[in-house]
Parts: sequence; structure tokens; C-alpha cells
Amino acid sequence: MNRSARRNITYSIKVASILKMMLCTALLAVAGLSYVYFKNQAQQYGNIQRHLEAELARLHASNEVVNAQIASLSSRAYLEKKLAKESLGLVSIANDQLVRLNSNSRHDRTGDELRPVSNRGFSTTLTK
Repeated sequence: MNRSARRNITYSIKVASILKMMLCTALLAVAGLSYVYFKNQAQQYGNIQRHLEAELARLHASNEVVNAQIASLSSRAYLEKKLAKESLGLVSIANDQLVRLNSNSRHDRTGDELRPVSNRGFSTTLTK
């Protein structure tokens, strides 16, 4: 070939194939970055969940301690001990002042006795 023929040779750049490769590369880069971002976000949420579960366990434990304290402080023995220790002007309730429903022991006083009442025969329907 002569020199003039060489000058007329043009090298074409295939723009369409380059754009396709750039688009595929960009899509892969976005997919990879999205994967890493979502993995990091899931790990952060896992750490938050682990901290919240630990706090919940601590709260359950302290709730059990408080319930045990309430049970011990509201027991009859503790209240009687506190009543005997501190004179608050309170006196114990006598047994003759207690009212018991459905007691098994029957007394001679039939008029003063509390008795359960049943309204089974009473109709609650309204007629117009």
C-alpha cells in the first residue's frame, strides 16, 4: 500500500459497545455498593436489637426483684411486725368484728346473719 491509501484508513470507535460496557459496569457497581450498604445497615440493626434485648432482660430481672419486695412488704407477718414496732395508733381487728360470707359455723342469731342472695327467678327482659 502506498502512503495515500494509508491516510484514508480510518479507525472507527464502536461507541455503542463502549456505552454498553460502561452501563453494565455502572449497574454492577451500584449493585455491589447497595449490597454492602444493606449488609452494614442489617448489622447495625442487629447490634441495636442485641442492646435492646439485654436491656429488656435487665428490666425483667429488676421487675422480679420489685415483685418479690412487694410480696414481702405486703405479707401479713411483716405488717404485723411493723404495727408492733411503730405505734401508729392502729389496733388489730378483733375476730368478732370480722364478717365472713358463707361461714360453716351457724349461730343462734338467724336475723343478724349475712346470707347469699340469688336472683335467678327475676326476669330481666323488658316488655313494651
